Amino acid sequence: MFIIPCDSAPAGSIISFEHTPDEIQQAVKLKLAAERALLDAVAAEPTPTFANVVARINHMDDEHESEYLTSYLLAELSPDASIRSAAAQATKLVEEFSIECSLRADIYKQVLAVYNNPEEMHSLCAEDKLVVERMMRGYHSSGISLPKAKQEQLSSIDKRLTELIAVFSNNVNSDHTTLFLTKTELAGVPSDFFDGKHVVKTSGSTKYVVPITRHQTAIVLRFATLESTRRAVHIASSTRCPKNIPLLQEAVKLRLQRANLLGFSSHAHFTLEDLMAKRPETVQNMLENLQEQLTPQAKRELAQLRYLKRADAEAAGVPFTGLYDWDLDFYMRVAVEHKHRVKSTEVKQYFAYPHVIGRIFTAFEDLLGLRIAKVDRPSVWHPSVDLYEVWDAKSAEFLGHCYVDLFQRAGKFTGAATFQLRSGFDRADGTREYPAVALVTNFALLPPLPNKPVLLGHASVKTLLHELGHVFHNILSQCKWTMFHGTRVPRDAVELPSQTFESLAWNPNFLRRIAMHYQTGEPIPDELVMGLGAARDEFAGVSLLHKVFRAAYDIAIYSSSDGNLDVGKLYTEMERNIELANTDNVNTHGLSTVRHFMRGYDSRYYAYLWGQALTADMLATRFAGTNIDSPQVWAEYRKIILKPGGSRDIMAQLVEFLGRKPNSKALLKSVGL
Repeated sequence: MFIIPCDSAPAGSIISFEHTPDEIQQAVKLKLAAERALLDAVAAEPTPTFANVVARINHMDDEHESEYLTSYLLAELSPDASIRSAAAQATKLVEEFSIECSLRADIYKQVLAVYNNPEEMHSLCAEDKLVVERMMRGYHSSGISLPKAKQEQLSSIDKRLTELIAVFSNNVNSDHTTLFLTKTELAGVPSDFFDGKHVVKTSGSTKYVVPITRHQTAIVLRFATLESTRRAVHIASSTRCPKNIPLLQEAVKLRLQRANLLGFSSHAHFTLEDLMAKRPETVQNMLENLQEQLTPQAKRELAQLRYLKRADAEAAGVPFTGLYDWDLDFYMRVAVEHKHRVKSTEVKQYFAYPHVIGRIFTAFEDLLGLRIAKVDRPSVWHPSVDLYEVWDAKSAEFLGHCYVDLFQRAGKFTGAATFQLRSGFDRADGTREYPAVALVTNFALLPPLPNKPVLLGHASVKTLLHELGHVFHNILSQCKWTMFHGTRVPRDAVELPSQTFESLAWNPNFLRRIAMHYQTGEPIPDELVMGLGAARDEFAGVSLLHKVFRAAYDIAIYSSSDGNLDVGKLYTEMERNIELANTDNVNTHGLSTVRHFMRGYDSRYYAYLWGQALTADMLATRFAGTNIDSPQVWAEYRKIILKPGGSRDIMAQLVEFLGRKPNSKALLKSVGL
């Protein structure tokens, strides 16, 4: 019921988001009932084959996936609280059904019969064979071979984890932490920060309502000249959602219990077994080596920032009390602007929404051989959302849909992410279904005001390009089965495209193509372009050490054999010891809003650093110099890295693209190590 006819792109179907809460839940229940009936029929097959068991199950999964993913998106993005609630309940039903299916011994028996049939397996193509192997791995990961009592324990754990994840995410999305600050307290903050802000009158003064979201917090911390304001905003941001701490605490304990039931010493040993890293010890060694190499550089960078703050204190005639976490972004910006003559407020005038989106898409049309067209009056979940079609320029083949949802609103997912709405796959009748994805950010409080576009800072453009890496990974992937589509690659490889695309935010030629003054239409001056490029690796020690800290914390809580370790206390200790954090002894708890620790990246946060190293290698080897502008090199990247999704071994893909095994030399060189 979530599909509507599409006149503009007959090769693909467009998803409808215009449903009542009851319709959402009823549609999902009907699909689940149909799946249960089909599984019962598959279980009764007297002679199991790939066609009558594996293919039937996966064709059904592929056809139904879009409605399940749409429910998940609406739970995170719908402006209607009743829709969000109904969609969340529907998503819970899907996840509970998935747990049920993973422990169906009758279906496992049928798949096992196919797997153990040498003649049948030999006749399959590589991707079909991989489907069978992946299903078998999934059954074993769910505990199918364990005694019934332990299976029930696993099922109970999985259901509880589903609940914890949903509550954790909802707590972040529904958090309304707010500060009320005067214009004097917000001195230094760009003028467009106040656009659309609500004001209140208290004690005879006018105060602006500042919601403590990631985007709003970042602006204040970068620009507010008053330390007291930066301090208040940082502490408010770092003490949100305290009720999420016990949820993470419970999840860590449950995941350890789950791993132990499956015969693993820790959750990390379980999750990393099929990834490039293989073992948590590999990750820990990498992080310890990076910490050792980065710490001296980070200390030098912090000393530079401390000098700048001390100079400000002396000029103002106030005592210097130290350099704190809320000072870092501000003084890093000051240092970069002074050294490279790049003012953030000037740079953003060349990145006006919506024009910058169009120019970015035009650039990717040339690099990736595409045609991208905006759809008029599409079905969307909010009026500010746009929809684009993506076509192959040479073959005129339709490739997929991309939704773009950039603005903050009440109840919306608060970060930046790419939501998969439908995978590309081959239907049972031989026709093709095409992918749909949603690019989601929270750049501004409102859609553009009349006659005044939203100006995106360079950091926002970087975020946009990062997410577009995930978008194009999904849209340009062409697999037979949804199981391997797009970003469904090993977690420590999922950030490769996003970080490759993100790197274009500093490329001179790419910047010249996308950056144009929102009033005069003049291209971005060369001095700004070169200044941005030169500033790219400034304070890389501090920046990378932050990633090392988060990855080290994540692997620590999930590789531990102690299910009762204090996740909050450990976070604070590691933040101070690794990141060299200084909160002036204020008890903050940034872990309570980091979804990665709770879902998707649990024990795999290192993927960002792992991916950064592999991406740096590809950039230095294949995209060096003018190759970054070469459609031929990008065509190879599209074919070798993006198109296979997870249907090939990722290391084989990297070796084919690089011409050798990858290494981390380029990353270390880029930061002066």
